[in-house]
Amino acid sequence: MVIADTQDNPGAGGDANTTGLLHALLAARAGHRLGGDVALGLLFDPDSAHAAHAAGLGARLNLRLGRAVPTWDGTLTDPPVTCEARVLVLHDGTVPLHGPMTAGSTARLGPCACVEVEGVRVLLASAKAQMLDLDLFRFLGTEPTAMRLLVVKSSVHFRAAFAPIASEILVAKAPGPMPADPGDLPWRHLDPGTAPRP
Repeated sequence: MVIADTQDNPGAGGDANTTGLLHALLAARAGHRLGGDVALGLLFDPDSAHAAHAAGLGARLNLRLGRAVPTWDGTLTDPPVTCEARVLVLHDGTVPLHGPMTAGSTARLGPCACVEVEGVRVLLASAKAQMLDLDLFRFLGTEPTAMRLLVVKSSVHFRAAFAPIASEILVAKAPGPMPADPGDLPWRHLDPGTAPRP
């Protein structure tokens, strides 16, 4: 199953750093219930990625993953996830891409890491990137076809690569800066007869 964290999509102006879905995965003990076959990416968190590199492969360290950021209605998103994490994979962030939307291009994401938090793999990047290619999981040692649940920081572009491997795709409205539904916006000056959604 693939869950799109649509309101934190960096392709639409989000920063790929909110933690609402990560909090939900941990609260549901998804990593343990699904045997560790759960991954979320890419979380834009240069500080945590650099800390993982400094700690080294296999290290356990305390991290504050993600950020609380303002949303379109002025509220803040969920707070960072304060946790103990284990460093699974480290990478320099230069990633050749081969997916249907990205074939032939190369992502340059700076120092990156895959850390495990309570059975959930969290893929950390030092640059913002929309999760729209399977290679953006694979370069950090996570084979998307072997996972039971993937959370992607994307809205639509991920579908070309992920729909063929997904049994189901869900779109989540976790708190984030990019409104997924125009009906949620606080309209004040619409012309009569104009609907904010179909």
